[in-house]
Amino acid sequence: MDSQLIGQTLNGYLVRSALGGGGMGRVYQGLDVATQTPVAIKVLLPEFAEDEQFRTRFMREAELMITLRHPYITPVYTYGPWKEFLYIVMKLVKGPSLERILHKHQFSPLTAWQIIRPVTEALGFGHENGVLHRDMKTGNILIEPRGEGNHVYLSDFGLGKRPGLDTTLTASGISVGTPEYMAPEVAMGHPADLRADLYSVGVILYELLLGKLPFRGNNPQMTALAHVDNLLPMPRMLNARFPRRLETVIARALDKTPDARFQSAAELRDAYYEAVKAMDDDVRRAVYWPE
Repeated sequence: MDSQLIGQTLNGYLVRSALGGGGMGRVYQGLDVATQTPVAIKVLLPEFAEDEQFRTRFMREAELMITLRHPYITPVYTYGPWKEFLYIVMKLVKGPSLERILHKHQFSPLTAWQIIRPVTEALGFGHENGVLHRDMKTGNILIEPRGEGNHVYLSDFGLGKRPGLDTTLTASGISVGTPEYMAPEVAMGHPADLRADLYSVGVILYELLLGKLPFRGNNPQMTALAHVDNLLPMPRMLNARFPRRLETVIARALDKTPDARFQSAAELRDAYYEAVKAMDDDVRRAVYWPE
């Protein structure tokens, strides 16, 4: 794809260089030729664009993405077809993903709050507007340095959907989500709602506070099924010093039964906040990653 796209102008957007990719396509750094504004351009793989049903649903989904205007959601500017490709133009966030940061930075309960608060606020806004994210993971959380602090963006609502409406990418039979972060009901192919997104936030929280994922198999299928079949490795099994109240929050977020989980992003956010607020300062600032 890179050789076909880099240097080309997609309906007024110049493709400059590749930033990365995933299961559905590639992301490029680009330029709005008219305004000379740097942008990010997500280009879907040609096999998706060749499916007329998928193309129709993609256009509907992209229109939904444009409506999600929130300080912690990566803005989507426009979308469309170009030759055999489909693309989405977004704000270029000048910073790494949380996935990359986790390779070299450990989080305490206090510093994890600086991620969890904006992420749950962004996710809750999407849910309130009838849109599920469907691919919550550290790779879709972007951190942009600003002065002495950072600004968090939740990216890629492109797999989102309005519950109950047949306007989704999943209706074309394409699986969505990332196995390491996938709720059990999603792994089983059952109908999912906002509580599946909240399960994925629980996985992110586990990863932030313990430096590892709760479930990982030998291949994507085994990883997805581990969320269904395997008991959760409780945080205090990995580190006996892990705060009990936070363990309770994580265990509820990662309950295999949706009805037993948090029922809204705000509820999860508030439970985490109350757990951290109740800690002694040295406890909330400590790191609990196993040696």
